[in-house]
Formats: sequence, structure tokens, C-alpha cells
Amino acid sequence: MDKKDILHLETMIALHKKNLYILEEMLAPYGADQPLHLVNSRTMEKEAIARYTKQIESITGVSKEREKANLFASLPRRPYFVGREEELKAVLQSLHPNSRTFVIGVEGIGGVGKSAIAIEVSYRCIENDLFESVIWISSKESVLTVHGIEPLIPEAKSLSDILITIGSSLGNPTIGNLSIQDQIKRAYQLLARQTTLLILDNFESLSRNEQHDILDFLRRSPITLKVIVTSRERVTEGQIIRLQGLSFEESNALLEWDAQQKNIQLTKDQNKYLVDLTGGLPLALLWVQGQIAVLGYSVTQVLDKLKLDANIPILQYCFNHSWNLLRHNNEKKLLFILAILPDAVARDALKEISGIDDDDDFDNAISDLLQLTLIEHEPDRDYFSILPLTRRYIRTQFTGDRKFIQQAELKTAQYYVRLLSQKSDFKEWREFDSLLLDRNNILSVAQWCYKSIQKKSARPNSITKKTRNIAEILVQIGVQFGSVLWQRAYWYDRLTLAHAALSAANLLSDWKSVSTFARNICWIYFYQGDYLRALRWAEDALSATTKTEDELLIAAAKRSLGTVELRLGNFDRSEELLKDVLKTSEKFAGDDYGIYSKGFAQYGLGDLEYERGNTGKAKEWYQKALDTWQDPIRKDPVRHISLALNGLGFVALREKRFDHAKQLFMEGIQSAEEFGRVDELAKGQLGLASVYIETDTDLKTSLILITESIEGFQQLGMQYEIQKSLLLRDKILKANPQILASD
Repeated sequence: MDKKDILHLETMIALHKKNLYILEEMLAPYGADQPLHLVNSRTMEKEAIARYTKQIESITGVSKEREKANLFASLPRRPYFVGREEELKAVLQSLHPNSRTFVIGVEGIGGVGKSAIAIEVSYRCIENDLFESVIWISSKESVLTVHGIEPLIPEAKSLSDILITIGSSLGNPTIGNLSIQDQIKRAYQLLARQTTLLILDNFESLSRNEQHDILDFLRRSPITLKVIVTSRERVTEGQIIRLQGLSFEESNALLEWDAQQKNIQLTKDQNKYLVDLTGGLPLALLWVQGQIAVLGYSVTQVLDKLKLDANIPILQYCFNHSWNLLRHNNEKKLLFILAILPDAVARDALKEISGIDDDDDFDNAISDLLQLTLIEHEPDRDYFSILPLTRRYIRTQFTGDRKFIQQAELKTAQYYVRLLSQKSDFKEWREFDSLLLDRNNILSVAQWCYKSIQKKSARPNSITKKTRNIAEILVQIGVQFGSVLWQRAYWYDRLTLAHAALSAANLLSDWKSVSTFARNICWIYFYQGDYLRALRWAEDALSATTKTEDELLIAAAKRSLGTVELRLGNFDRSEELLKDVLKTSEKFAGDDYGIYSKGFAQYGLGDLEYERGNTGKAKEWYQKALDTWQDPIRKDPVRHISLALNGLGFVALREKRFDHAKQLFMEGIQSAEEFGRVDELAKGQLGLASVYIETDTDLKTSLILITESIEGFQQLGMQYEIQKSLLLRDKILKANPQILASD
């Protein structure tokens, strides 16, 4: 009906345009003195053309809205959509007519939101008139509900099913009566008549042969067709969009919207825990809240179920299909290793721990896992990772190969110990940041070692060779990685590691290591202002060294004890111990650790004299420490000089030599930044801020410096320094409140 009306109106417009042309020719000779009856006739023709044009626009507008409504009706219901802005942008750019991309593969594990983004793109394409036709075809065989996994009848299982759907959508419902080759030809003819977006959802549910036939059909399709394919497996054609979990902010927005629909409420902490547990997997987030709202479970019950139950439907729905497609045992080995460790794992680590010696076999296993979207690759550093919920599922499969799991746990520990031995030496401090990429993995290995030896710790004389080996690994990690954690300001991690390693050292009767870990613990408590607890550990460290004959080790224990005694106000005892350390270290003038120990003894004596108020003597000791650490024998003088520079800076500040103090603090800050010493950086910032305050210059910069120093001290828990910095900040603000207002 609309088409006939439009044809009639177009005929009328053509007729009136012809009349208008004749009238224009008749009026031309008259110039400005035109007959009134001809002018009126011209006006009437123009009005008729405008009236008929408006009628056509009205009819076509209604028709277009009706077509849009029909297209919307053919799509799945539009879900609440959040995030994915970059992915949406990439897909829509590829769907633009000027783009040569014709197939976009949206990949990811089950429940990550592949169908949701395809639905959202489809609606946006219709809203913005990007395609004349949009066809949605799903091969989904099951759906996850709050009650479990329920089967579905797929819309398409073969190429013929897809061709019949295309024919029905584009005006040829009898296409199924033709042979398959004629169906293909007819589909091409229909698609060539109009721009079409075809969405093939859950492509992985089709057989390999059907996938091959469908992709072959798509390759030969006319340029008027564009295709979105959603799949848990890699699609070999076109552009690939890989989906991962939503960010916390996006997940939280989704949870809040869904909670409002279901009339439930989770706390912010529960939301965060849920997002961490699921890795931001949208389906898992919604499933958990469905369990609470529909089945009446408490939040704690559902979260515990998600964390502990191996057979919950969400895990089976998201991962069973991909797990069952694994072709070789190598793929499972790699997944087991990734599930053992909490963070991404380097390619070299995976290869060595898995024991897959053949490069081709290893690369094929990685390729298969990437194709099934079970792992993610970080190409910039060549690491591989899995989502938290993937890890949860893989760990439910551990019982199928306990022997390999036990071997992998030990080989993982051995790998990271070997990595530490190569990169954690104090001379290699510039490589510490690369080690910290594996910080959580190394700490996880240490935790495994600790748990493994706990049952044997009560019977140190009867430990097995395997237990002794694990204890030795933990001691090595404690010594080597503990130093890295200390230098890079992960003090709480170092404290935990030192306690665990101490238990292993005691089990082995390794008194050198016992003393070392006791000192590690002492220093952290000392810097955090817990001096009585630090004293206890310093005494334990010194006691352990009596069972060794290592003079430098004994000196190190005395230095920690002397430093604690200084802070407790026992100046004479502190001086006695520190000078004893100095005397011992001078006997090892050519040894790097001897130089290190000598410098710290001198630095400690500088602190002692500073506390006594003897700034002249303090300056001498700090200068000696600086000279010691800059000794030409040392090839790397930058590591500790920030301590001496800051010490000299505070002496100059007290003596009101402000220009010199400023220079020293700036040099100390530069050295601390280069070496990565957060504590000394904060001390330098505190000192430099004090200079600006004392000289009443650049108070705005001083406020910035003192604020940054407070953040550094708070990161490390250095209570004494935090209080000093807070007092100084309050002093600035009280004296100059306008600084805060202007800032």
C-alpha cells in the first residue's frame, strides 16, 4: 500500500514540476513586469510540489520506523549494557561501509559478555541506519538460570539452517526447497540487494565441518554483507575482539543496576570480593545475585559456594565446553601451572615447569589455549594469564592429575629460586623491578614451601630429603627476595616472608640464616617505631650468631642491636656496639659486605651524635660513611649514599646552613630515586620541605614535598617519621592557611 501511494505521489510531483518548468519559460520574457495570473499559477505549482513531497516524507518516515521496529523485534532482548567502550568503538568502525573488514570475531570464555556486546552493536546499527537489514542467528544449546543449566533448541546447526534464515529475513521464505548450492546462490542474490549485518552467536557450538562450510560461504559473500561472530574459540577470519572481565567500576555499576531490579543489596566490600572472585565476569556477577534474590541464599552462602564448590553450575557452564575440547595433555599441564600461581606467568617459566621440551609441542599447546580463549597473552612482556574464575575451575580438575600437580609445585619453586639467584644479587639492583613482575608468584611459592614443611617442623631430626630440599628453597627465597622487597619498599611482604623463612632456617639448624631473618624482622619493626619488639629480635639475631664463626655476621647483628639501643636512649651501649662493628668491618676493607658494614657503622655513629646534639661529630661520621660508600673499590656507589647525604643535610639544617642543606637533600633525593629507596626519598623530601619552611621561601612547594613524604612514610608504616611530617605540615598550614585555599 505504501509503495503504491509513494509511486502516485512521485508521479504527481513530476507532473507539477513539468508545469512549473513551462510557467518559468512563459514568465522569462516579461522581466520585472510579470502577469499576475502566471505568477499565481507558479506559486500554486510550487505549493503542490512541497505538499506531495511532505506526504512522501511522512509515508517513508512511518515506513522506516516500522522497518526499524521489525528489525528490533527480530533481535534478542537488549540487556543492560555497561563498559566495553573501546571494544564497541572498534566493532562499529569495522562495520562502517568504508572499512574493508567483513568479519568481526568477538571471542572470550563463557559468560564474559560476547552475546551482550553483539546485541548492543546490533541495536546501535539499527538506530543509526547503518544497515538495511540485521539478521541474528544463534547456535546456543544451553542457558544458565538460577536453577542450573537448561537445554535450548539452537536456531541453526548447519550452513543450510543459516541460508534458510537469511532467505526468510530477506523475502524468500521458500529458499529451503532448493538444493544447497542453489540456496547459496540465492542467498548471495538476496544479500547483494541490500546492506546486511549478520550475527552468528555461539559459533563454537557448531561442528568443525559446519564451521568450515559457513566460513567458506562468508568468504564469497557480496560486499553488502558484514558479519559478527561470537565464539569461545578463535575465529580464523577477519578482525578479532577479545573480551576480558569488566573493570571493578563497570562490574559495580552492573551489580548496582541488577540489585535494584531484584530488590537486594550487597555491601561495597561484598561487591569488591565478588568482582575479585569472578574477575568481573558479567554472567557470574548476575548469577550470584540471582541466587540471592530468587533462591533466598545469603550473600555469604553464595560467595562461599562460588569459592569452594567444584560443581556449581556457573563453572560448568562457562568452562566445560572449552575443557572438553582440549586435544592434548600439554594444554592441561599449562593450565594447571597457571592455576597454581596467582599472577601471570612468563613463557620461559611455563615451558620449564611444564617439562614440554619440544618447542613445536609447546607452541601448539599455547596456540590451542589461545584459540579456546582459556588464556590471555601479554605480548609486551610475553606473559600468560587466566581469569580468576578460570583458575577456580581449573583447580577443580587437579584431582585428575595429582602427580603432575605435586611435581609442578616443586618445579615452580625451583624455577623461581633459580631466577632469584640470577637477578637478586645486591649488585644487580637495577634488575629488581623485573623480578617484581613475579612478586606474587614468588611469594606464593614461599607460602607453599612454608605449608609443606609445617608438619615436619616439630621433628627436625627426622625430616625427609624432600622436606629438607623445600626448606632450603624457602631459606634461599627469604635471603634473596627479602633483599629485593626491602629495597623496593614492600616491607610487609618482607616481614611475612622473613617469619616463614625463619621457621625453615630453624628446621635446618641454619644459624646464619636464623640470624639474618631475625635481623630482617628487627629492622622492619625498628623503622616502624616498635622499638621494644625490634630489641627482642635484635637480641635473637645476636644470640643466633654465637653458633657461627662469621665475624661480619656477628657485626651485622651488633649493628642492628646498637641502632635499636640508640632509639631507646641507651647512648653508651649503642656507641659501644657500633664502634665494635666498625672495628670488625675495618678488618675486611676489601670485602664488599665489609665496606657496606663499615659505612653503616659510621652512619649509625652519626645518628648517635646527632641525637646527642653533637652536630660537628655527627657531620664527621656522616661524611665518613659517604666516603666509605663512594670508595673506588665499590663499582656501584649509588646504593646507600642517600642515607649519608640526608644525614649531612639534617646536620646542615640544624646549623642553619640552609643553602648547603638544600643542596644535600636534593642530591639525596636524586640518589634515592635512582636506587628506588622510598624511605630515604621521603626523608629527603621532609628535609627539603624543612629548608623551605625555615627560610620562608616557596611554601607551596614545601607543602607538596611534605605531603609526598607523608605518603611515602605511610606506605612503609614509619610511625616516628609520619608524626614528624604531620607536625611540620600542620605548622605550614597554620602559618599560611591561604596556601591550602589557593591549592
